[in-house]
Parts: sequence; C-alpha cells; structure tokens
Amino acid sequence: MTAKGVLRRADVPLAGRALDITVPQRVRSAGDVPELHYPWTAALAIGLLAISRDQAVPGPALSQWRSLTGDDVLDSWSRALAAVLADVFPDDGDGAESLEIGRLVLTALATDPAPTGADLLTVINQTIISSDYALYRTFNRGIGVRDAAEVAVELLAAFGAATGKSGRWRVTPLGRWVLPVLGARGTALLGSPEAQGEIVGSCQLKITLRHVRPPCWRRVLVPASATLGDLHEIIQIVFVWDDDHLHGFTVGRRQYGDPYFDAEYDEGTITLGEVFDRGRRSISYLYDFGASWLHDVALERVVEPDPTTSYPVCVDGRGDAPVEDWCEDDDAPAWTPFDRADINTQLARLVDGTRECAAQLRDDIEVILTDADGEAAEVTAFVTVLEEEIPFPVPATLLGAPVIVTGLEEDDATFDLRARCRGKGADGLVSFADLEFRPGTVDAWLHAAYLAHLGRQFQSVTRPGGWAGLDRWKS
Repeated sequence: MTAKGVLRRADVPLAGRALDITVPQRVRSAGDVPELHYPWTAALAIGLLAISRDQAVPGPALSQWRSLTGDDVLDSWSRALAAVLADVFPDDGDGAESLEIGRLVLTALATDPAPTGADLLTVINQTIISSDYALYRTFNRGIGVRDAAEVAVELLAAFGAATGKSGRWRVTPLGRWVLPVLGARGTALLGSPEAQGEIVGSCQLKITLRHVRPPCWRRVLVPASATLGDLHEIIQIVFVWDDDHLHGFTVGRRQYGDPYFDAEYDEGTITLGEVFDRGRRSISYLYDFGASWLHDVALERVVEPDPTTSYPVCVDGRGDAPVEDWCEDDDAPAWTPFDRADINTQLARLVDGTRECAAQLRDDIEVILTDADGEAAEVTAFVTVLEEEIPFPVPATLLGAPVIVTGLEEDDATFDLRARCRGKGADGLVSFADLEFRPGTVDAWLHAAYLAHLGRQFQSVTRPGGWAGLDRWKS
C-alpha cells in the first residue's frame, strides 16, 4: 500500500490481471487506473475491504454482502459513488462540494433533451460555474489535461448512473434515483460503513505548512481519541514552534481553539475521531495570527494501532521548518532542519508527561478521599480540600463564557459539588464539573482531579509549579 492507502505500483499489474483490466505499462499507483481505483475506493468505503498495517484485508461487510436486501444494496452503492466522487474531486472540507458536483452533472444529464458532444461538456461546466465559482475550482483541481466534465460523466457511467458513448450520454434510472439522494443525504453518505459516525484507530495525518518553499510537511500517526488540543501540541513539536502565539483550527465552518482566548469552540472537547467523521478529509491549523503560519491537516487513512508503537509518532517528513519570529538581523539560522528522531523524542516526552500527570492526579485523589466513606463524604472531602487550596475568587469559564468563582457548596440531594459564580456566563450556583479553569493553576489541577474522580474526560493538565501539593493533607 502507498501512504495514502492506494494499491502500490508493483501490485497494479497483478490486480489488473485478476480483474481482467488492461493496465498501462507506466503507472505511479493504482490511482492512475480508474478502472481499478474506482472499485478499490468503493470497496473501502462500504467495508468490503479494509486496511490493516499496510495490507488489504477482508472488510467487516464482506461476510454479509450476499444477504443484503435491495435497500441495503442501494445504500451501499450510494456510499460507494459518494466516496469515489470525493476521491476524484476532493474539496477542502467535508466532501459536500464533491457530492454537489456529482449532483449537478447528473442534473445536466437529466435534462430533456440532453445536450450531446461538446455541448454537453459546456453545459456541465457552465452549470457548475453558475452554481459557485469555488465549486468550479474544486471541479478542475487535480484533473490534469482532461476536461473535468468528461471525467465526471465517465465516472458516473462506471457506476451505472449514466450511459452512452461518443458524447451521447444520458442519465439512467439509477442515476435519476440517486439525484435527490445526493442532495438530501449529502455528506452523511461519506464515512464509516458501520456507524457512519466517529472513527476509531490511529489517524495518519499529513500536515503541510502552506506558502513555504521548498515544501515542508510532516506525516504523523495520532490516536483518533486525541483532541484538537492534543493535536495543537503535536503540531508545535513537529514544526519546532515555540507556542508563544495564538492558534486556531478551522473544521468546516467552525473555529476551535483555546477557550481562554475567546475561541468559538473549545479544542479540548472534540476528538480527531469526531473531527474526521462523515467523510471529512482535511482541516486547517493557523498559528501566530500575525505571521499567519497556515497548516493543512489531511487525513490520509485510518490504521489499526500497533501495540508495539507509542503514539503519537512522526513517520515521515520533508523540508526544514522556519524559525519562529526570525528576522534578518538574527545571527541564528532561519530554518530548523527536519530531525525525525528528535521530534519523536519530544513526542515521547509529551506522552510520558501525560502519564506522569495522570499518576499524580490519582495520588492526589487518594489523598483527598482518605477516610471518605460514601458519596456524601466524598463530596465533603473535595469541598474541604478545594476551599483550602484554591485562592477564591478565581476566574473560570462556563460553556465558553467568563465567570468568577467565589466558593463551593455541597448539594445534599444529588451529591453534586456546586460552585458559586458571578458574571455573564452564570450568576448563582452551577455544577463545578461544568467549569473550566486557566491552565497551569491549582484550580485547574484540582478541577481535573474532581473530573477524574467522576470518570469524566478533561483537558490535559500540568501540575502547577511552585505549589506545595497536598502533602499537608496526608494523615
């Protein structure tokens, strides 16, 4: 397999013979042979094939394939068509533009009478241009010297949605059936065949720094359970940034970042598995809003984790990274050479630090709950320690809105720890668990301990420097 999950060049002739497909003598990969690449992409999309450690293996849907009902077959066919459209006409978002291209081409073919020959190709191009010029750019991206309209019609014909030859193409009954489906279901057609939802495993990401020559990119494997906040730390390491400036992620139409700097959405609340569900293939990451270092983050494939590998890990890369805040008067070099070994050392320390913090949190929870018997006693124990250790009043956020936390109370009925707040976000009592505190503070650390005690997820934290800890509470 290639890095993008495409059948490698050496195996293309064998696959062609197996499927009775004529393969050109010179190809880079199976991606250069549509007759081979389309069914390959379709089979991966609907679960007939899967990728495990660079090998193609039978997919989870293969054993049930012959028992599918008519509706199930149509659903699988629709998802296969959507996957190939997204592969041939990739957009910068969740695949919506790719599917809209397919819908518009089918619409042109469905006109009565349908245009023929060069007129048909002209009508298709004009239809897409008049719909959205940005869509037209997606339509022609990466097609090469061929007319994108011709490529699109042949793609639809390969799926039985169009028929004809010598420029006299027509939409088929199957094509008429899928026309409203592409519009109604949209990107729901893309994604995993089982749940059509969150992905699992390890995400192979190619992170490319835009507007840099020679090209500068890094390929990393990151658990799908990692958050965008985790990915921020990974990007900082692999490009040797100093994390001295603001940053943000663009996911579709949403902006994610640090909630303490007025980000629209909290980067610590969404995982990569959620980011790349529904067929989304790429997002962007902007670092330093002044210098505007823009990174493209592309999901190349999802792989089964290797139990012998520690994640995240950098597996490849190219190009030196620009030095942050460098100016011509500096004596230091303007570029940092790509050093995969050093990057992976830093990534390992990131993981080790997370594990160390988790162990420290467990120790502190044990100290807090010493002699606490029952839920009510546990809440009382947390209130006792937190009111002594947290220097109230302290700033926090509630659902992204700033508040001031003035103290804590116990809810005897629900055994909940409540926080007294004032501010635009809340004025009164709120659940302590729903708050977020400034990173690196005692309040953030003890809040994480409380969430861990409840079994809830929390953002990565570091033990506050200069804090004496809970030694005085040990009996």
